[in-house]
Amino acid sequence: MTQKKVLIVDDSKLMRIIIKKILSDDNLFVVTGEAGNGIEALAELEREMPDIIFLDIEMPEMDGVEALKEIRAKYSTKVVVVSSVAQMGSSRAAEVNQLGADAIIEKPGGAVDPTLATQKGKELIEIARKVLGV
Repeated sequence: MTQKKVLIVDDSKLMRIIIKKILSDDNLFVVTGEAGNGIEALAELEREMPDIIFLDIEMPEMDGVEALKEIRAKYSTKVVVVSSVAQMGSSRAAEVNQLGADAIIEKPGGAVDPTLATQKGKELIEIARKVLGV
């Protein structure tokens, strides 16, 4: 099976590292790009054309909601929102759902404890595979 190209968008370098580490446990995924805000994400998307994007909501310069609007206007790339502010049932979750996010998952272990990431890791991979239909 062809590897799926991944773009990770989060203003936290630690969170990008955690998500990259989680995805490295599944050889279906290859991280081809990273971005710290929506502006960088759009440039990276243009360059790499990933199969799936893991997108944070709260970021400087251009947040995930604005980035998602731009992505949906031009691309059919799958988008999984990974955020601590977009819990199921929140107004942010409703907003990104309405804008066309393919899935929403809470950040692995909040933003600080990498050991908690493994608990969310399985869920993150399952959701990514489901969104991609593999």
